[in-house]
Amino acid sequence: GDETTTDWLGPYNSGESVVASHAWSEIGDYKIKVRAKDINESVSYWSDPHLMKIVLPKVDIGAMNGGLFKVTAGIKNTALAEAEDISWKITFDGGLILLGKESTGTIDTILAGEETTVSSKAILGFGPTRVVMTVEIPEGSDERDQGAYLLLFFIKVNPGG
Repeated sequence: GDETTTDWLGPYNSGESVVASHAWSEIGDYKIKVRAKDINESVSYWSDPHLMKIVLPKVDIGAMNGGLFKVTAGIKNTALAEAEDISWKITFDGGLILLGKESTGTIDTILAGEETTVSSKAILGFGPTRVVMTVEIPEGSDERDQGAYLLLFFIKVNPGG
């Protein structure tokens, strides 16, 4: 599908499985075909095409929720590819933050279509504030900014922003 071909591999014994790899530089659908050649240099017909779908992961931040001492949020992989090396950060902007102005973390993997929930560290403060969450993967990022109110150890996050 990307106009590349490989040289002949082998020789291999009849019935032996063979594995080869290829890396695509762009997302898309690619058709893979193979053929065989025997020791007498007779070449088979091309196989039927095998469809290879190259996709990228995409992460989205769900609703942020407040509560006692912390804020939680869901991170969902909305694509068909596994998301890896995910970093997230929750920060508070405004109000009087006594403890927990910023929380960070990493997640190794989120499978395609799966979601995981992250929590901030303990938060203490007073007054209106903004909760900003960012999530980054090598392929992209997402950010969510919601209003909130801190009442010492209770955090009320405004629904929808």
